[in-house]
Amino acid sequence: MFSSNKDCNQQLGVAHDILDVLNGKWRMEVILQLLQHEKRRFKDLQTAIPGGVSAKVLSTVLKDLEEHHIVKRGLDDVTVEYELTEYGRSMKGVITNLVELGLAHRKEVIGK
Repeated sequence: MFSSNKDCNQQLGVAHDILDVLNGKWRMEVILQLLQHEKRRFKDLQTAIPGGVSAKVLSTVLKDLEEHHIVKRGLDDVTVEYELTEYGRSMKGVITNLVELGLAHRKEVIGK
């Protein structure tokens, strides 16, 4: 996969870029909600996310995901809805793999 240390460092840098985007609190929850439900209104997203996210924080997360072209904000008549972009939807396999890896890791480490 890596032909040199330089290649390895470049590849790791690219991986860190996307991990930094996905790693923020509530970001994966928002993406998972939008993977499950094509479009969601702000309040629907807020109430669907376990653990309770404030409106201010959710707004910041959505704006950040928009800046990274993962989420887009649309206006349907007078209702604002959020949905994943094509790029955001392309992450489904990676996110599914991360969830599966997380479950396997928990089972390995704590037996649950």
